[in-house]
Amino acid sequence: MSLTYRMNAILDPALRAILSLCVLIVIAKITAEIFTPLKVPVLGELLAGMVFGPYALGAAITIYGVPLVEFNDIVFAFAEIGGIVLLFLAGLETSFAELKEVLWPSILTSCVGVVLTFLLGYLLSVSFGLSPQSAIILAASISVTGAAVTVRILEDLHLASTKESQVVINAVMVDSIFGVILLALARSVALNSTFPSVSNILETALKVILLLVVILAVGAYAIPYVIDQSEWRVAGSVESLSIASCFFLAALSQAIGLSSYVGALIAGMAVARAKSIKRVREFTSTIALIFSPMFFGVMGAAANLTSFNPLSAGLLAALTFIAIIGKLVGCTLPVLLLSRKNLKALNVGISMISRGEISIIIASIGLTFGIITSDLYSTIVLMTLILAFTSSILLHKSYSTTSKQSQLTQGAQK
Repeated sequence: MSLTYRMNAILDPALRAILSLCVLIVIAKITAEIFTPLKVPVLGELLAGMVFGPYALGAAITIYGVPLVEFNDIVFAFAEIGGIVLLFLAGLETSFAELKEVLWPSILTSCVGVVLTFLLGYLLSVSFGLSPQSAIILAASISVTGAAVTVRILEDLHLASTKESQVVINAVMVDSIFGVILLALARSVALNSTFPSVSNILETALKVILLLVVILAVGAYAIPYVIDQSEWRVAGSVESLSIASCFFLAALSQAIGLSSYVGALIAGMAVARAKSIKRVREFTSTIALIFSPMFFGVMGAAANLTSFNPLSAGLLAALTFIAIIGKLVGCTLPVLLLSRKNLKALNVGISMISRGEISIIIASIGLTFGIITSDLYSTIVLMTLILAFTSSILLHKSYSTTSKQSQLTQGAQK
């Protein structure tokens, strides 16, 4: 086999993607195993991306002069599927009846958390000497909770079915609506250097809410019926149609401006009403074992430490602190006022700390149009990863405390 043929094969985008995903999956599973005793394997997967991503060892290790890990559209597509599958799995643990039960607490939790975090983020950015446009981009990027990260942490801790987790999952869905509004805000600032009018913001919000209601209505009734009618003789018919419905609603959500993860979550909630829910849940759990590390590996690899200016460490620390306080206070207080249960309210607040894909997308818009520098972009990405680590550790400790208190209460009652 000639050297030219080998080089052409190595440079083929599909082969590059396959090799990169292979490395990420293997390393992610190894590092996840290290963090499993701490009950936070997702941290291992994020760390795998940071260490073996294209900005670190993945670029340093080469084959015929070509980096071992190199991201392209194929890799990003697989990572997107990983996030979609993860949110679909979370939806399978949630019913529409449970959604209605905690709807208003979820809406209130999301609203207060987003507004408070945005205001704090804007004031902080201005105090660091950033322009109003840059301050808006930074404030918007820290305001929305990361859906996939939050859900994965709850799944790892086996907490997805708890009452407070239902509030969190639904609040994350509401956060996604705010995410669309903030994306529109970021684009307006980027293109026109102006703040959009209140009427434009309300118009965008109403369109998104109406379309979301339509998706919910269709998903709640049509999808379970189709799944129940798909008990064909061919193997895997139920599982295939369930995943197809997940991808369809994910694509539809993306098309109307929402995150694809919202559609996947709704699809999971719809399929949860089908008679074959147990089979679908087992199947989805299995494929999530492979796709989930791809998502978190790519997310971790987004941190380009080489472009981070050490002089920005102060802004990174302050931004991370504000991002934590904004969600912790803004999301804990509404639940505390409604439930009067301190620890459970705190669990909700901690669950909403993590950030994810929306933060990075908003930051990338600002970077593309020259509103923020590559240094500020790296600061936001690093903040996103720090918050994922922080929320994982705090959630584990907080829920452990809640569990011990419940056991003591039950023992006292006996």
